[in-house]
Amino acid sequence: MTINDLYNPLVRFVLRSPLHPFVSKSILLISFTGRKSGKPYSTPINYAMEGDTITLISKRSRTWWKNLQGGAPVTVIVRGQERCGTAEAVTPDDPTIIAELQKVYSGMPRGFAEKLVSDTVVIKINLN
Repeated sequence: MTINDLYNPLVRFVLRSPLHPFVSKSILLISFTGRKSGKPYSTPINYAMEGDTITLISKRSRTWWKNLQGGAPVTVIVRGQERCGTAEAVTPDDPTIIAELQKVYSGMPRGFAEKLVSDTVVIKINLN
């Protein structure tokens, strides 16, 4: 059992509850369907939001984001509201990833962000 096995269900519960303001300023819940399996997935993740665009960051070594390559419909619970949109996983050039990392994790020093670039993927969600 990993820490995520305990953490993720707790955060999913909080994000769906009236207690969401404690975490929903920086964490949302994204739900989508597996490309090959058709299995539903739901995972909490840090985000940045500008207008109707949400930016997520994941490690490339994780596999869940691959379901979003080429564009995929998603549902998010963001700031207590359920919204639908289209997500796409992209692996932009290094300077873009550094800026995205600093946007999602505000205050992250550039030097630290530069160390994370090789294992980072950016997910963009356009809300409907």
